[in-house]
Amino acid sequence: MKVKGKAKHVIYLLAALGMLFYGVTKVELNGPWNAATIFGVVWTLFALLVIAAHLNALLWMNEEKKKELDRIKRVKRRTWEHRLHQAVNRGSNRNARG
Repeated sequence: MKVKGKAKHVIYLLAALGMLFYGVTKVELNGPWNAATIFGVVWTLFALLVIAAHLNALLWMNEEKKKELDRIKRVKRRTWEHRLHQAVNRGSNRNARG
């Protein structure tokens, strides 16, 4: 089953909200600053970030913005591939001379 479009964001948003509501009752958020408290705060902030990203995709992302983001992702991917190709070529040239 492949979920497309906004339905995917709705499902992930509901999952993140459920995870947040369940997790907030389990993690320690108030108390002395120890590893458990820091983990609870960071975990909660990360869950809120995921929720905000899906709300952004649902409420404010239009087709023009999606196309622009896809174009930026393609350019970044091409740049990374080019850099990787250069690094591999430099490595193989060193081995050939060595």
